[in-house]
Amino acid sequence: MDREERQRLQQQLVRLAEGDRSAFHPVFVSLWPMLDRFCARLLGNEADGADAAQQALVNVLARAVEFDARREALPWVLGIAANEARTLRRRAGRRREEALDGAAGGDVAATAPTPEDATVARDLEAAAVAALGALSATDARTLALAVGAACDEGPAVPGATFRKRVQRALERLRAAWRARHGEL
Repeated sequence: MDREERQRLQQQLVRLAEGDRSAFHPVFVSLWPMLDRFCARLLGNEADGADAAQQALVNVLARAVEFDARREALPWVLGIAANEARTLRRRAGRRREEALDGAAGGDVAATAPTPEDATVARDLEAAAVAALGALSATDARTLALAVGAACDEGPAVPGATFRKRVQRALERLRAAWRARHGEL
């Protein structure tokens, strides 16, 4: 912003602070592009920058009556915008923390399955049990050992042999699934 624009902004904010509603539009037109760029640079994201700039502009216009005409307008406006950008960044950080806490079980409502999710999970579990029931006892035990379901005892064969048995058991499980439910 050059010197003339800063003086014009100063005059417009003084008029707005004095209650001149006709100064609202010129203040908005002068500040919006600058605040949008400023907040986007501070936050590193255009969408968040636009949100912060919008809130900053609302705050500037709402607090115009507090503007001290003896002080320069631009630093006052940029201070409000910087504060709004910090607030938005802090809130975003809290939301990430809350999302992580919720995922860990802190928020039951956020992690509770919907009725549709519960029905789908129940149907998939029944289908998996049916496909596993079509396998031999050796294949079922091999897969259980592979996923750690029977951790108290390990495979009684060398590692390469066990891996080959797991591969064959998975092939048979896929074939059983396809026979019952079609292609994945």
